[in-house]
Amino acid sequence: MNPTVVTGSTPTGGLRGKARRNPFITVSIISFVLGFIGVALWLLPGALSRSESAVPNVVGLLYKDAASRLSTAGFEVRIGESLYHPTAPKNSVLGQTPAPSVKGLKGDEVLLDVSLGARKATVPDVVGLSRSEAVKALEEAGFDVSNDAIERLDRRPRGEVIATLPRSGVILTIPAEVRLSVSAGPDAVGVPSLVGMTVDDALALIGQLGLIAGPLRDDTTGTQPLGHVSAQRPGANAPVAPGSTVTLTVSRATAAAVDTGVP
Repeated sequence: MNPTVVTGSTPTGGLRGKARRNPFITVSIISFVLGFIGVALWLLPGALSRSESAVPNVVGLLYKDAASRLSTAGFEVRIGESLYHPTAPKNSVLGQTPAPSVKGLKGDEVLLDVSLGARKATVPDVVGLSRSEAVKALEEAGFDVSNDAIERLDRRPRGEVIATLPRSGVILTIPAEVRLSVSAGPDAVGVPSLVGMTVDDALALIGQLGLIAGPLRDDTTGTQPLGHVSAQRPGANAPVAPGSTVTLTVSRATAAAVDTGVP
């Protein structure tokens, strides 16, 4: 008696059997797989062929040249920040992200920061303003203001701006500094030049102008004849209020001359 052999059927065997019995199933599966691959390639063109490459260095190039070079290397280009720069030409590349030589996949985006060129501004008209108002207006226009303002005798009220250097209307490249000329007031006194005068004549002139002489200082360097003024403070032509103090430095005999008994 021959033994009976029972063969079980597996799921795979069942599918294969069904596929052999129904070729339509096989065709459907193959069509689905091919269709899926086709859609993926259509939605992600080049996704399977992107390769790695170093990002070219385009800093310093004009934007159009930089964009062309990056596109040739396979990268997308987009403008990042646009910035003023005192020396970089307008539309030149100031920086890039990713940095030069960094590895990236072709098709990646590279951001380029582009120069707007040197910033220029026109000196505003601040004549007639107070010093603080003029400083505010100049700083808002982008200028630095010198702390060393020039004071001049003028009929305008004390502290009012009477001029700027450079003058208003001049176009400058930022950063730039503007110096103010400010009125010392109509009642201010201009200190005369006293250097070279005898100390007695200098003291007399100071008194006539309504100024006060401060303690005398000695000068033993011999820059002026004995008894003559060798320096003064404030300097010549400086505007001061009536009653201000003027300090004189007077040439005196040197210690050597005293020791030798020279009269």
